[in-house]
Amino acid sequence: MAKHTIVGDVRLSDYLDQGDPIRFTNQEIRRMCRLANLGKNDVFYDLGSGWGQNLIIALTEFDARTAVGIEMDRGRCEVAVERLKNWSLANRSKVVPGDFEDLLFRELEGADLSEATVIFYGLATTPECGEAIARRARKGCRLLYYFNGLFPEILPDRADFPFYVSVSPFKKPKTEHEWLKAVVQKEQSSVNPGQRPSVQELWDELSHDCEVYGDIDAVSDYRGRLKRTVGSQ
Repeated sequence: MAKHTIVGDVRLSDYLDQGDPIRFTNQEIRRMCRLANLGKNDVFYDLGSGWGQNLIIALTEFDARTAVGIEMDRGRCEVAVERLKNWSLANRSKVVPGDFEDLLFRELEGADLSEATVIFYGLATTPECGEAIARRARKGCRLLYYFNGLFPEILPDRADFPFYVSVSPFKKPKTEHEWLKAVVQKEQSSVNPGQRPSVQELWDELSHDCEVYGDIDAVSDYRGRLKRTVGSQ
């Protein structure tokens, strides 16, 4: 399906072969910002910020104090910087060219994750990635992520599908059921009316959602990581 202009200063249709430089609609970005309770005292970090659409909405509509984007692709960095300048947001924003893994595991000049009060992470997850964010996130920082990048090692505190928020220090799920229920947000069983859904029913639901909305191959990875997480406690 062809993509259309999301805002007046950019057009996406010529960039599909490079992946999405703007991943979400404006409506979706507003939903995730509301879920994170983003506001005027917040320092918002976007890991993999593309053309900076999340940064623009965080600053213009939610009045974030500062917004910092981390983007590996130099061309996308340049577009984001120019857009932020055109929106008169340059004095409240920064786009740092570099690999998010440097920010998490080493050092990235011009960025310090410990200053963030809200972090958006929309990339593939690993246990090591979650541990690195947990180490660097300040107390009370809200980790904002979405359905295609779940952390079985971290229990969501709030959810508005497809977005989730976990507040630092992050809580580990105690059982498979606890994490699955927080992710799937299903209260009543479809198989046994009047009862809560079983672990298998929740896995089936997650598999269905991944097949429709995300990556079905991710489910086996999530299952193995979740078993290791709850088994280690």
